[in-house]
Amino acid sequence: MKNILVFSLITIGLLSACENNNEGLMPNISGKAYEVLVIMENETWDQAPGKTMKAYLGEDIYGLPQSEPLFNLVQIPSKAFSNIFKTHRNIIRCTINDDERKNTINIKTNRYAKSQILIEIKAQNHDAFVELLEANASQVIDRLNRQENERIIRNYRNYEAIDLGQKLRENHALSLVLPRGYTYDTNEENFAWLSHETPKTSQGILIYYYPYTDTAAFEKEALIRTRNEFLRKYVPGPIENTYMTTEKNLPVSYREFLKDDQYFTELRGLWALDGPDFMGGPFVSYSTVDTHRNRVITIEGYVFAPQSDKRNYLRQLEAIISSFRIVPTEESDSTQHSNS
Repeated sequence: MKNILVFSLITIGLLSACENNNEGLMPNISGKAYEVLVIMENETWDQAPGKTMKAYLGEDIYGLPQSEPLFNLVQIPSKAFSNIFKTHRNIIRCTINDDERKNTINIKTNRYAKSQILIEIKAQNHDAFVELLEANASQVIDRLNRQENERIIRNYRNYEAIDLGQKLRENHALSLVLPRGYTYDTNEENFAWLSHETPKTSQGILIYYYPYTDTAAFEKEALIRTRNEFLRKYVPGPIENTYMTTEKNLPVSYREFLKDDQYFTELRGLWALDGPDFMGGPFVSYSTVDTHRNRVITIEGYVFAPQSDKRNYLRQLEAIISSFRIVPTEESDSTQHSNS
């Protein structure tokens, strides 16, 4: 595998985490998905600390056809942080005071409500706050996203489509947490298509795999080329001789990362129909190696919602993809024997 850059979490201050395990005794969270309550003084919100917060956490998500932020930020001053706000799902509490001994970022979960995340940023002055946040913004964003993902998956487990999960394990030796409402649309030897359809939206999950030869398979252009080959073969459009492909007018973003010590690549961009019909939307795909079977596996989610914002639909798919697990060879063999 290619080398993965390992970023230091701390360059200036201290980023740490702790957890309250008394979740069962707590109230439920409030607030909308991907909404962050920022506790910061009004005058500071309009100065460099607030502008930095908005620049990073309010940045547009890459790969959507319209402007949508990573998070919707709601700012209140510290004196307004009453009980009504304490159950909010995502809280960032900012303290800027020259009495602070260190510039720190502390992360707490289940502080005032179940599955809540509270991020406390403390700095001695405006410059220190900006420097601290700039150095650790990607980790803060990742932690907020992971908490939202965990909430989605926790909810989906309560309404899991067990039969679909079993089919994936038996037919493709992988597992996903899929909520009820998804259907199994296509099942080929090395390809599966599942979707959740409503009158106004479509969320789809595509799974495909092929033999692993060398690390060149994980180069950006190779992944896009292979993606287009599978889509052309298995994902037709509503009009004859049309099919899904990768939109060329927006560059596809690419990154490598580790998840649970497993190597992944990510593509993020827009899909379109190759043909006269105008359809399209965002997609995100993860690719990795199944060392048990020497194959490259790609799992991707796509959204078609022409009349709606698309961030939350795509995030739901990302949560499902994040639940991906490869079924070990011995477990797969055991399942096959028990069904024979």
